[in-house]
Parts: sequence; structure tokens; C-alpha cells
Amino acid sequence: MVYLPKLHLQLRNRILRDLFRLPIFKVPADRSYEAAIEQHNNQLPILSENDFSVVETLRREGICFTSLEALGLASTEKVMKAVAKILPNLKPASPSQKNQFIVHADPAEIIKYPALFLWGLEERLLDIGENYLGLPLAYHGVYFRKDLANAVKIKSRLWHIDVEDRRMFKVIVYLDDVTEDAGPMEYVPKFFTSSLYKALKYHYGYVADEKMEAVIPRSNWRSCAGLSGTVVFLDPTSIFHRGKVPLNSDRFTLFFDYTSRQPKHPFYCKSCLPEADLRLLSKNFSQRQKECVFWRSGTRRG
Repeated sequence: MVYLPKLHLQLRNRILRDLFRLPIFKVPADRSYEAAIEQHNNQLPILSENDFSVVETLRREGICFTSLEALGLASTEKVMKAVAKILPNLKPASPSQKNQFIVHADPAEIIKYPALFLWGLEERLLDIGENYLGLPLAYHGVYFRKDLANAVKIKSRLWHIDVEDRRMFKVIVYLDDVTEDAGPMEYVPKFFTSSLYKALKYHYGYVADEKMEAVIPRSNWRSCAGLSGTVVFLDPTSIFHRGKVPLNSDRFTLFFDYTSRQPKHPFYCKSCLPEADLRLLSKNFSQRQKECVFWRSGTRRG
């Protein structure tokens, strides 16, 4: 495997992203994607009434709120015990990185407490995500984040739409109370998305508050404040969103990321863990879980 410096990687991804917008690449890829959805439609998992409601809300609004308690997943207790162990080991912000605004738990910590990664492979979550995407999931892992209470306002703290796939499924878990001053995610309701694309002449990238406010007033912005244990289901490709800058305290969250297995921009899709660590974890995976994790290798069920 060839490892590129970060700037070269960003340039490569930008070139590939622009190439994928050309009709010669885009049209056949879109047709293949639509055909795959149609073919998979009669293979979608059966959902409970509550979980079907989650999928319908996601389709209608691009976002849906619940809680760890309401989900009632069996492995949640192990996850919270792992969080308590990892939290004191999160590295502080680096004094040399003036624009740093997130600290992630090291992959070694995730491996040490695999319950975090495995929670994202709970069958119920996979069923919800597969029904929403209309295709089998590719699971990219978990990110244990500390969003720093500082004045840095770049990248995901600016308005944007995610571009990895045509649809995505993201699960965000609040590990502490997220008040208006603690950096909640903000979004603009899905109803406005198409008009914002036109007004902003948006293709990709980040939009500052001033530019966003010029086309849609702040009164139409929505905040995702919530108590510890809040769970946010999100399709970040369907609504403009951003992480508000925390003012009074750092924000602690878990992010679980999923796309389809034929994403629009596969070069943006990467796992939170190295391949060797994934292989180590996979010893107790079901066949379906292996397919979600090792989707690039074309693993098949059964």
C-alpha cells in the first residue's frame, strides 16, 4: 500500500471527486446504484413498528432523535463502562496545533475496549440502516470524540453536506449533557436543502455562518441539544449541518458511520481501525457483520 502525505491525499481526492461528477463516470455509476437498490428491495430486513418509524422520519426529515434507554440495546452497558475507562485517557489538545478542535480516542483504546466498535454492529442498528439506505451497509467504525471548547471555527464547524455517498447513515451518541453552549450539532431542515443548493451554488465544501444567514435566516436553523444518552440518527448527505462551537465545556460523543457498499466517493471512505486490528476483532463476528466491515473485499453471506 502506498501512503500519501496528507496534502497530496487531499489533492488526489479533490481530483477524483471532480472526475466522478463528469457524465461519463456519473451516469453509469448512478444507474448501477439505482439498479442495486431495486434488486435489494425484497431482501430488506423486517423492522418493528418503532424502527420503521425511525426510517420514515429519516427519509422525511434527514434526522431522528431517540435515546440509549429507548433503544435498549443489550451491549449499551458494556459501551458505557468502556467510555468510563477511556475518558480519562483522552489526550489533551496539542499546544502546537492552534487550529485543533477535536481530540479522538486512539485506535489502541478502541481495540482495548472492543464493545465500542461492536455496538455499531448490533443487528437492530444494521437493520435500521439497511432499510434507510436500501442497500447492505458498509460500517466504517466508531469515533470517540472530544470537541474542544475553543474559538476554532473551521471544517465541520462550518455548514456543509457530506459527500461520501448518495445517502449515509450516522449514529451520534451524547456522552454528556449537550446544552446550547456545549456545542450541539445544528442543521437546516431538509425542506430547504434543494433551495440552499441553488442559492449557495453549492457542490461541496464549507459555508460560513454569514453566507448561510444571507440565504436563510437563523430562525430556520435547528439545534440538537440533548441530555446525556441522547441518540441522533442522521443522514448527513441530506441536510446542511455543522457542529456549533462549544463555549463553556468540551463535548463528548460517539460517532458511528455507515455508507452503502458502492459509495459515490469510495476514496473518502475509510475505517477507524487498521486492517490487522479489524481482523483481530472479527473472530467473533457473524457473517453479516464481517460483510459490513470487510465490504471492500467482497465477502459474501453464507
